[in-house]
Amino acid sequence: MFSKYNDNLAAIVFSLYFLGIAGYVFQLLFTTETWLLANEVNLNALTIARVMGGAWLGLGFGLLLTFKDGPDGQKIFFWTIGLAQISTLVVILYHHFVLSTPAITDDALIVSVLTLLFIVGFYKIKSRL
Repeated sequence: MFSKYNDNLAAIVFSLYFLGIAGYVFQLLFTTETWLLANEVNLNALTIARVMGGAWLGLGFGLLLTFKDGPDGQKIFFWTIGLAQISTLVVILYHHFVLSTPAITDDALIVSVLTLLFIVGFYKIKSRL
């Protein structure tokens, strides 16, 4: 599986990143109500949270396909997933620091680590895209 990347560090980083995506997909699709209540979010956001889970499911599946077929020629996909990841980071950090939402401290930390993993992996394979 890692051989298609021709870069063990990039493959490991993207594998860890994929596990993060899988965790959030599970959380957003299957434990949505519990997660929203734990973060003190109104349950009216249930549909939006599940839509986000579906979107990340699609991006995670695309990443999984790059393990099978290799990242070559997938420039638009990696830029798209990067934009989604950085946008998620900006929104969650805004809520954490500006709006002082205390219940999302763990999410802010996790999303920051996932963004860092994505950036490291992206720059390791950038020349092949």
